[in-house]
Amino acid sequence: FGLVKVTWANLKGQLAGTHNKIINGNFGVNQRAVSGTVVLTAGQYGHDRFKAGASGCIYTFATSANVTTLTISAGSLVQVIEGINLFSGSVVLSWAGTAQGKIGGGSYGVSGVLGTATGGTNMSVEFGTGTLSKVQLEYGVTPSVFEYGTLWLEEARCQRYCQLVTGIGASAYQASGSAVVVTVGFKVRMRATPTLIITNNGSLINSSSTTVYAPSVDGFGFGVVPLTTGPTSTIGATALATAEL
Repeated sequence: FGLVKVTWANLKGQLAGTHNKIINGNFGVNQRAVSGTVVLTAGQYGHDRFKAGASGCIYTFATSANVTTLTISAGSLVQVIEGINLFSGSVVLSWAGTAQGKIGGGSYGVSGVLGTATGGTNMSVEFGTGTLSKVQLEYGVTPSVFEYGTLWLEEARCQRYCQLVTGIGASAYQASGSAVVVTVGFKVRMRATPTLIITNNGSLINSSSTTVYAPSVDGFGFGVVPLTTGPTSTIGATALATAEL
């Protein structure tokens, strides 16, 4: 039998696992449910892991044949790659579309921008106006074919930084003023103790409010406050937990 020479270039792709350091580079995960013309203030997130630059960002998007393309009409869009996922070495940033991009404080350029990662140090990539899809940051100096991550894996990678928790419920016979509390676990351990916002109280019975207790990287307490002593419940509540960079 002949021998096959194996190189890093050969291994890039499915055999090598996830070599794309960009999370949600196909913009398939949209937990905040942005739609239409997306208008973001500086630092505000739209599609998962992408936030507006210092001047904000305005964009629209469309999906065709499972590829989502953004059209940025003003400002810029940024992703910060967490240093825990980086080691030191040369990297190349590639994408499809007319937008120009840059790594860190470097200069904007067309797809194929080169940079240097430092292990353990956060790195940002940024894109200006134009069309944008298939964003990829990988080690080396030559871009490879865009790595299409499976949706469940991309969702899990996003959930380290943002989780939309749905279907929360709590029910008990409770004294007035004493909350009915349940423990809600996250699907993925979060990067840091998250900020939690209840986005939907659900269908409340004998209550007009819900609250959050003791959030941690693994979950939080969710409470329903009764109006009077008696059966108290909610079903279908929703919360958004964020621990972005």
